Amino acid sequence: MEIDKILSRIGMDTQDIEINLENLKKLQESYILNVPYENLDFVLNRGFNVNIFKIYEKIVENNRGGICYESNTLFAYLLNTLGFNVKMIFAKVDDLTYIGKDYPHLTLIVTIDNKEYLVDVANGQNVREPMYIEDERFISIAEQIEYRISKQKDFYSLEFNHRHKGWTPRYHFKIEEKNVSDFEGVFKDEGNMEHFSNHAPLLVTQALKNGRVTLTDEQMTLKEDENKKSWNISLENRAEVLRDYFKMEI
Repeated sequence: MEIDKILSRIGMDTQDIEINLENLKKLQESYILNVPYENLDFVLNRGFNVNIFKIYEKIVENNRGGICYESNTLFAYLLNTLGFNVKMIFAKVDDLTYIGKDYPHLTLIVTIDNKEYLVDVANGQNVREPMYIEDERFISIAEQIEYRISKQKDFYSLEFNHRHKGWTPRYHFKIEEKNVSDFEGVFKDEGNMEHFSNHAPLLVTQALKNGRVTLTDEQMTLKEDENKKSWNISLENRAEVLRDYFKMEI
């Protein structure tokens, strides 16, 4: 696996990258803007694989996106190789539409100057920058949605506030380091794979500098600044849409 190819895939320069918060922000944003969150393998009835070589092949060589177990694993590998202090953790997501209750969300904690930051590149429409987990006053804004981290007695919550409707948990997490061995068997159960292949709604979504493009089972949505348009698509048009809007050949 070539680090320069991973950096190129996410639209980053391959020059030396210093270990600091500014570069972590650039790496996270670049990944989110270039690698979609997508669960196409459910629809295609293909198995997921958390082997880093298989993930590299899928996302880097085949220009695909991935679910959290894939993208955050690849991003953790990239950060580790560059010299960042990163660990994997599990989170409990409130919205189970695109994943089951038995599957924890995989996300990352990156430590810089003794401060721990929540970093996530694979949770669909989400915060786009590192969040210092001990600063409850800091609010990040992405796609007109506010994000903050709140701290409870024994866990943290990433919360969002859309159009001032009030703060709602996106997911909850504890700082307990996980390894690939903790989730490598998540989709090995053929019954679970069959269930999600038959029932999980399609979701392919990618951030834009000023918006987002999203494909669901029968609809495309394009948001740019205050403008939003949606249109229906047929099953026969999916391959064309994936190619034209997400640069993916399936």
